[in-house]
Amino acid sequence: MSKTVHFGRIVRERREALGLSIAKAAELCQMSYKGLEEIELGDSNPKLSSILSISAALGIDLDELNFCVRGSG
Repeated sequence: MSKTVHFGRIVRERREALGLSIAKAAELCQMSYKGLEEIELGDSNPKLSSILSISAALGIDLDELNFCVRGSG
């Protein structure tokens, strides 16, 4: 699994666990609906600033993203 797909899966699972729509999560992350959707689908390689914004808004521990940074893919 690629790093972008893995990150997208983490984001989607966390968003769903919080009961948020993509639109509401995008608002909380201060990004566009389309931008967040592309990240969740693994179609976008997010910038570090986007990763940090998403992590803070959705309460994703950066340790969960260790694979995304160091893992293969």
